[in-house]
Amino acid sequence: MSSSEPINLVLIYLPGILDVEDFKKIALRVRANAGNIEVYIHQDRTPEPALIEHLARNRTLVFSPTALQAFMVRRGRVYAGRPMLKSEQLLRLELAGVPVPAWSLVDRGKRFDPAVWGEYVVVKPEISSGARGVEIVRTRALNDHGANVERYERGGNNLVLQKLIFNRTFGKIRIQTLFDEVLFARRFRFPEAARFDTDADRLNYQRLFTTDNVKGEDFDAADVLALAKRCCTTFDDVAMLALDVLLDEAGKPFFIEANPGGNTWHFSSAQRGQMLRARGTFLEKQFGAFELAGDVLTRRALAEAL
Repeated sequence: MSSSEPINLVLIYLPGILDVEDFKKIALRVRANAGNIEVYIHQDRTPEPALIEHLARNRTLVFSPTALQAFMVRRGRVYAGRPMLKSEQLLRLELAGVPVPAWSLVDRGKRFDPAVWGEYVVVKPEISSGARGVEIVRTRALNDHGANVERYERGGNNLVLQKLIFNRTFGKIRIQTLFDEVLFARRFRFPEAARFDTDADRLNYQRLFTTDNVKGEDFDAADVLALAKRCCTTFDDVAMLALDVLLDEAGKPFFIEANPGGNTWHFSSAQRGQMLRARGTFLEKQFGAFELAGDVLTRRALAEAL
């Protein structure tokens, strides 16, 4: 992979989002791949003027899982997380050519035919995380209350409707990608068969979209992971995606979200990663995530640094 031209690779982190030791392991891999790449690990804060000046002397590539808040460079290709409306995520997934459930924006008076959409649909806010505000509702009930739905406003936190995709055994699959590499993939198994017979069932099975009270296991279906690798092509300057996938009863995958905001480095995040490690689950061991990350960042730095 190596060439002789000096290149900078800058890895940006926020405390709590990840353990900086992860980036140190990735940096070791990059340096082993290409001795001409100088790796800098920097917290997301304004860099010293001397560092800005130093980085500007050579081609540079910057990677941050999350949106940059303060770090800046005068020269370089920047890949950083970006919060994105659910509808934009769905459009970009469709452009990538992966299966996406039928979906629509919700507007006052808009009606949805149960013969087309099914008995139940998923309604979620355009802006949310951690499945907050996500509901499984009867399609007819949504039509009956359509007059009470807020009118769609451009730029507002509107509602998105998706056709319900579910499998009675498995909840969501989370596939973490960095560019076109899969860093880990986990499937979540329900403690009992999924049902939607009562209001309590529908509320309970918000677990379709969370990892609470479900059993995680490694997932390595080659056909689904190959689809996941396509997704990076339509998310522009976002390098890391946390793709959420649901299986239907026949086992067909449907991609429902991409989570490009970047708060998903669950190898070591304070939110989830530290808990997983305490339980003996090290996500990086499944595919050799830090080695894969080092390899793909090496390739990108050599090819795309500016």
